[in-house]
Amino acid sequence: MQSVPAEPVDSGVYHYRLNGQETAVEERWQRRRHASGEWQVSSSRRATGLEILVDARVNAGLVTSFDVAWCQPGRADIHAEYGLAADRVVVSRRVSTEVAATEEVLLHVGAAPPLLFPLMRIFTGPLIARLLEGAGKGAVVLPAIADPADRAALLRPVLSQREARVVEEGIELELAGARFQCSRCEYLGDQYGPGSWFWLGADELLVRYQWQQSPQQHWDVWLQRDGEFSGRVCD
Repeated sequence: MQSVPAEPVDSGVYHYRLNGQETAVEERWQRRRHASGEWQVSSSRRATGLEILVDARVNAGLVTSFDVAWCQPGRADIHAEYGLAADRVVVSRRVSTEVAATEEVLLHVGAAPPLLFPLMRIFTGPLIARLLEGAGKGAVVLPAIADPADRAALLRPVLSQREARVVEEGIELELAGARFQCSRCEYLGDQYGPGSWFWLGADELLVRYQWQQSPQQHWDVWLQRDGEFSGRVCD
C-alpha cells in the first residue's frame, strides 16, 4: 500500500512575463513527502481558456511516473498517465471518459533510461541537474503540447534529445523579496536554442528562465515561493 503523503513541505508559483509585460499564465506547485521518502509533486498551469494539471512521483531526483490532464472549457478533457519501466516508457492516454489507448516508447538495449519530464517548471531544475550529471546531454520523454490545435497528438509521448551546461556559478538573484544563490545554465533541445538561460538554485529548484521563442516573443519566468496552491482537478 502506498504511504500517505504529509502536508505540503514546499509550495510556490511561477510568474510569466512576455516582452516585459505580465501575462495571465500562472503556474502553481506544491511538494509533499511520503514516509517512504518518495516525493509527490503537483502543479497546475492556468492561462486564458486553458488549464494543465500534473501529479508526479519523484524518487531520488528522478520522475518515475506522472499523470497529466489538459482541460479547456467546451472541449473534452485529455488525460495521460506516464510510467517508466526497465526497458520502456508506458503511456495510457484517454479523451474524457473514452477507453484509454496505450502507447510505448521502447528503449535501446544498453542505453541509459530517458528522463521523464511532466512539462511544468517545478520539474525543470531537477531535469537540468540530471542532464549535467550525465555529461550534459540525454534523452527526455515528455507529453506533446507544441500544437494545441492538433488534439490527436496532445499529451502523446515525444522523445527528445536535450543538452545543458553551466555558464556561470555563484550568482545571487533577488525575486519577490527572496534571495537565491544560483547557477546560470544554457538548456538546449527542440524549441530551446542558444541563449536559453535557466537559473538553478542550490536545491535544484528552477529560480528563473529566459527564452526567445521568436524574434517577437521573449519570455521571462520567475519563481515566487510559498504561493497559494489550488488543488482543483479536472472531472
